Amino acid sequence: MRKLLLVLLFVFCVVLPTAAQDSHYDAADLADADGQFMTVDGMRIYYLDRGPANGTPVILLHGFLGSVVDWINTIPALTEAGYRVIAFDRPPFGLSDKGTTHDYSIKAMSVLTADVMDALKIPQAVIVGHSLGGTVAAQFVLDYPERVSQLVLVDGAVGLFGSNPQFDMRPNSDGNKNGGNANNGIDFLRRVNPDSPAAQLIVHEMFSPDVNKNLMLEAEAKKRSIDAEEQKLRTRGLRVKGWEGGILAFARDAFTDKSEIDLDALKTVQTPVLLVWGQDDPVVSIKVGESLRDLFPHNRWITYPDVGHTPMDEVTDQFNADLVAFIKGKLQ
Repeated sequence: MRKLLLVLLFVFCVVLPTAAQDSHYDAADLADADGQFMTVDGMRIYYLDRGPANGTPVILLHGFLGSVVDWINTIPALTEAGYRVIAFDRPPFGLSDKGTTHDYSIKAMSVLTADVMDALKIPQAVIVGHSLGGTVAAQFVLDYPERVSQLVLVDGAVGLFGSNPQFDMRPNSDGNKNGGNANNGIDFLRRVNPDSPAAQLIVHEMFSPDVNKNLMLEAEAKKRSIDAEEQKLRTRGLRVKGWEGGILAFARDAFTDKSEIDLDALKTVQTPVLLVWGQDDPVVSIKVGESLRDLFPHNRWITYPDVGHTPMDEVTDQFNADLVAFIKGKLQ
């Protein structure tokens, strides 16, 4: 008990001032030159709208702890191909709202995606989701099938959330139902009050810039060199005030019934689907992708050898070529 009290004293006396200094920015201070904000469903949403206004819309949904920056190697290829690209920070990530009272469940994020499209007057789009964004994309095609012209899941974490996760994301698992979820840290954090200062301090240390950089590198099969500027850009959401409470609120909602996906319903999806996976993904097992391949009736399946969780960064040219070819209906 004495050791615990000493640790808590250290946290409140030493870590708290550091945390306060690191996380005091307003989102607008960190926005891109052409970045924009909108208010949707009572939440402030940060987004990029690039490419020709009359181009076919492509909506990019990032993963856990990600942001629009996750697509910096993808957006140029899509705009050069003539597409209008919309990438937005799904709250509570990136520069979007981080309030602890919002609903961050998968179903709520599906509704938010539709409302963002409404706000931008986009009736239908190609939906591309990476990792957790793939979970939202899969739910979206079930909720709004008429609004999805094509669906692309990139190492999609489908079936890994909800009150009863269907798959185990660990690469050495068999991917069977009820395999559990490897991220026990989030599973633990969901049980605490998102407004708790102590819990927020723990989160602050769990996802510090150095830890976050290690997480990014561990997700890759072949480690890239990430310089200080790229690291700062990719983790800018962790400098926005309130991000710790937002992460806790997300964890609270990630393992509820509202984050449960009906996998059997995916068998009814008539939308053309592209499933893209890194064969050595250490975050979401390729076995999850193989299971999804057996569910979607109209899908194309591409895997990349010696690639981990982020094909768009690890094999950028090949990924972009495959993505554009699929959208154009020319994928061989």
